[in-house]
Amino acid sequence: MSVLLPSMLIALALGAAGPATPAAPASAPVDARAALADFGHPSPAIARRFARLVERVREPISTADRLAAIDQIVELGPETLPLVAAELERRHRRTWAPMVYVLGASGDPRVLPILHDQLRYQTGKPYLEVLYAMSLAGDDSALMTALRSTDATLTFEPGATAIDFIAGSLGPDVVPILMREIPRRSRDARVAALRALGTLADDRAVDFLLKWSRRTNAVDRRYALIALARIGDPRAIPRVMEALIDDNVKVREAAVEALGYLRAEQAVSRLASWMTMPGRSTLKARAIWALGLIGGPEAAEALVTAVPHAEASDRLLLAHALGNTRHPKALAGLAWAIMTSEQLAATAVQGLEKLPDGEEVRELLLSACEERHAREVSLRAGLRLVRFGDPRATPCLVRTLREEIAERQTIGPFGELVLAELPLLGSESVAESLDRLAEEQTAPAIAHRLRQAARSALLVQQLGDDIDPWIDLLREGTPTEVDLAVRRLGQLGDPRAARPLTQLFGRIPPDRSVAIPRALGMIGNDAATPFLISLLVDDLYQIPELAPSRREAAIALARYAHSRHASEALLTSFQLERGSTAVPLLAYAHMTGRKAIDELVRLKPLFFRKRGDDQVLLHERVNWAIRMLRLGRTIPIEEVRDRQ
Repeated sequence: MSVLLPSMLIALALGAAGPATPAAPASAPVDARAALADFGHPSPAIARRFARLVERVREPISTADRLAAIDQIVELGPETLPLVAAELERRHRRTWAPMVYVLGASGDPRVLPILHDQLRYQTGKPYLEVLYAMSLAGDDSALMTALRSTDATLTFEPGATAIDFIAGSLGPDVVPILMREIPRRSRDARVAALRALGTLADDRAVDFLLKWSRRTNAVDRRYALIALARIGDPRAIPRVMEALIDDNVKVREAAVEALGYLRAEQAVSRLASWMTMPGRSTLKARAIWALGLIGGPEAAEALVTAVPHAEASDRLLLAHALGNTRHPKALAGLAWAIMTSEQLAATAVQGLEKLPDGEEVRELLLSACEERHAREVSLRAGLRLVRFGDPRATPCLVRTLREEIAERQTIGPFGELVLAELPLLGSESVAESLDRLAEEQTAPAIAHRLRQAARSALLVQQLGDDIDPWIDLLREGTPTEVDLAVRRLGQLGDPRAARPLTQLFGRIPPDRSVAIPRALGMIGNDAATPFLISLLVDDLYQIPELAPSRREAAIALARYAHSRHASEALLTSFQLERGSTAVPLLAYAHMTGRKAIDELVRLKPLFFRKRGDDQVLLHERVNWAIRMLRLGRTIPIEEVRDRQ
């Protein structure tokens, strides 16, 4: 085996690869040097860029930086494939797996002979890495080969097996293959394939899984139920209810969890009975969790009823579940959580953020803000009150800011959020409180920031609800005033502000521009739609620095738009982002409703064309949306984000 140094890689780019020859058959050994020639010769600039990135991959850097460097190699395009194949031949311990991936991620079937050749030397995870690359290059035989492997259940990333990535990257076309292969395979391969059917979330597998959930082997029953739950088709509910009395405890646990995924309201009373079990129990914990997902008045009441008898081990889970119900009947339980401990109070405040505005919600938030809990709890509760326009949050927020500054000698992230939003209340007491706090400071920078926020509060009070002076500030104000004007115009919601806001984009830095599409979404006027669509799909805006603005543009469109052009722009944006965010697909699901399911199933394989545990999380967000739509539920606009 020859060893190619970086200088030799560049030499290959300059023409040392030799004359073009056809790729070798998949079954024959492949000379990488000969196979390279079929791809042509990369330019010197590409070769130098590739060499720098390869050196980066060899360094002991963080996983995120390593994945970013590998993605940049993929983005260099097919011109780099001769260099990738040459680096692969070096078998360097840090670059071998990345180069296998890059070959597959090219999507070019001409790399398959090289990958087939690599397969001959590997076992275990490296063997599956090659099969995954083959699937990326379009070889669906990689799935059947992986299912025959003794390592079929091997985990690639947290929460996903190699089979998940292989089947996921190939997409819905492999559903019939999986259903055909499951009866032929060993137990581990069956488990991996059943999991993959859940990952794909294609409802064509439902009838097969319903039958398979009655198999003699408990492992088959369990993983069939898990797959049915992940697909989210309501046809599965009767069978899952039946499985609550299965003679295998693991199957019963899977059934309880599945009823939560399926939002099975008819199961509330059955699940509530599990909560009376004494001591710690997996079944009890899953029943609490499932009731939270099912939500609605009956589930909320059942959880509140369990509060007085809750054991210490169940309390945090109960607090989470109460918030997840998103129902006002959970408020009594959330009030209990706020008064019990700091940890439960933090969870309760997160739950209150999911409930709509109302006097009872505000009272609980005020209580959480005023209690001497952890600073983050007070700031989070107070910030929610501010967004409801409630000035009663001012004293506890200012007190918490004072404590934060005294301890940290700076203003932290939550404090900065408060200083950005508190002035929007337009209250004289806000300005006075912030000025007094500024007088207490010895650090000039902190005092200046507090006085700046105080001046913003006075400005909101002085200018009031007339949009003309706010629009004037967009053109003439200081950076702080411009940012305040953007937020205030969004808050006022006057459609006349749409055009001036779109004209501002590009005149301020990208990190500040993100507030513009957010404000346009709050205004909700069709005059902003062409700009928001352009922000999503035009080449001009496809730069990394504008990624947050593009995500906000997707959310903005989802808030108010219903046109075909807007929905198509969301789908195009998702493809342009190459699976780095779920926001455009979730926005499309919110906008389109149940009709979005087919497109979501078709496009989500893009997530599995990249590696990393973030990809699994993003994919699961879209699977959640598919389940919600199948079960007749809407996608809340506040859930149009990458993380739950």
